[in-house]
Amino acid sequence: MKRIVTLVVLLCATWLVPACHNGTTNGEGGDHSAVIVGTVVDAATGKSVANARVEGPGGRKTTSDDGGRFRFEGLEIGTTGDVKASVSDGRTATVPLRRLSEKKLEIVLYLKRS
Repeated sequence: MKRIVTLVVLLCATWLVPACHNGTTNGEGGDHSAVIVGTVVDAATGKSVANARVEGPGGRKTTSDDGGRFRFEGLEIGTTGDVKASVSDGRTATVPLRRLSEKKLEIVLYLKRS
């Protein structure tokens, strides 16, 4: 029974994945690059943190918006590294990245004291 279920799942995945791909790469217009979107939150309270400094792969930098959100676009496929956030009171967060694919990666950075 397990073999039949596994076979059905594999067949469905083989059929559905190309259909979902639809000629685009990351839902952002098919530019063959990776996108990282995320949110910076306080680890103790779970509340989003505005104006956090966020550093991405390749030295990219941005600041979180009023909802704690940030975005890095146009990243090279296969990129690795870390995404780091920090605020002036010393709280920091780091998320290590696997090799980026042609998809949008969503992450959450939980700020805490080191």
